[in-house]
Amino acid sequence: MTLLYLALAYLFLLVLAVNYGSVYDYAIKKGYEGFKYRLISLIPIFGYLYFKNKEALIEVSDRELKHLVSFEILGKRTALYALLVFVSILILVPISFLLVTAVNNSLLQTMFTVYAIIISFMLHQGLVVDYASKKGYEGIKPGLVGLIPVYGFIYYNNQPKRRNVSKQAIREVFKISSILQKILVYGQITLVAVIVIVPVIYIFGMAFSNLRTDIPNQIWPDTPSWESFRFLFEETNFKRWYWNTLKIALINMTVGTVLITGAAYVFARFSFKGKKAGLLTILVLQAFPSFMGLIAMYVLFWKFGLLGEPTYLSILYIGGSIPGNLWLIKGFLSQIPKDLDESAMIDGASKFQIFVRIILPLSVPILTFVAVSMFMGPWMDYLLPGYLLRFKPAGAAPDYDITQQWTLAVGLFKFINDINYRHYSAFAAGALMVGIPITILYMLFQRYLIEGIMAGATKG
Repeated sequence: MTLLYLALAYLFLLVLAVNYGSVYDYAIKKGYEGFKYRLISLIPIFGYLYFKNKEALIEVSDRELKHLVSFEILGKRTALYALLVFVSILILVPISFLLVTAVNNSLLQTMFTVYAIIISFMLHQGLVVDYASKKGYEGIKPGLVGLIPVYGFIYYNNQPKRRNVSKQAIREVFKISSILQKILVYGQITLVAVIVIVPVIYIFGMAFSNLRTDIPNQIWPDTPSWESFRFLFEETNFKRWYWNTLKIALINMTVGTVLITGAAYVFARFSFKGKKAGLLTILVLQAFPSFMGLIAMYVLFWKFGLLGEPTYLSILYIGGSIPGNLWLIKGFLSQIPKDLDESAMIDGASKFQIFVRIILPLSVPILTFVAVSMFMGPWMDYLLPGYLLRFKPAGAAPDYDITQQWTLAVGLFKFINDINYRHYSAFAAGALMVGIPITILYMLFQRYLIEGIMAGATKG
């Protein structure tokens, strides 16, 4: 029965939305715009009859008016509004449920109150900045003044205009539609910020909680402690795990990027027999997940005596990253005009000189993106090292400590999975230490990473 009511409500809202869109478009064609006519358009049947009997204020043909209510236009409008209404229901139903629940839940009431205050604060600042911009005041100052409640409007209301702007243009800033748009945007930004920031704060709080067997039930501890960091560095092989992972990541980044770039350059700039078949084969290989070859990887490492040797994991990481990254770089290199190569060859440059002096400098964005991606891979991977590093290396002594060959993913996972190693705060502290090199790389190469992502999205 509940599903029936939901279906009926969905159909009702869909009919109402299609009616409103069609009637208001009809009204606009005849020259009637504004809040009053929007309200009239909401009334089924009456709205259409009302505007049909009104005289057109602008020149419009009967054919154009009939086209608005044709089967083709109504079909497209219905399909679009059906999706929009469905998405709106998916968003509004959970929010409504939370609001109803918040009536009897003090914690949810506090969260909603704080959320509303943050949105109001951001809305005030945004309106002040827009108001100041209309009067000719731009830059950092309006943003800072807008942070002061109420005073921001008073300050810029008393300031003289720096540009010729009408009162109507200033009123546009405070239109209901403009304010609603800002509320939706700031509401989404605030929600995303909370979803991202709260877990990060929780990880920091867990790292300073010094909890071994219990998961903390509060975001920040009452008595922060460095004990978990001391435990990591003094009672475990964390430094060794860190060095093993960093070494693999650096080899993966440098050697892998060089090999893949060279192969991609060959596929992008040279013509040879089997080129198309080779590219398609590489593309097919990309579709298979790496764990499908786990047994084969184990046998190869076992036969070559590489089990328990973390450095040699870079061979598998480099091999596994070739298909996707080769296509990515090849697509970017194919966009570089071949006229540059021909001009350089006329001036006497060799293929190698063209590659080093022309192709590589132009490919910095995509190469940076690939290099950082390959650097990040070993830090996040547990499957390969967890399987191949649980064996002692060939010729190891009987009292050999197997934990010294682990990577960070293997070692940290033990803190939450193995009862003999369990230490939740140490896991959180280690996770923070893992984020340091990745964060530094992102900060250093942020501009190139954005350009590389955009470049990788284009068709090669």
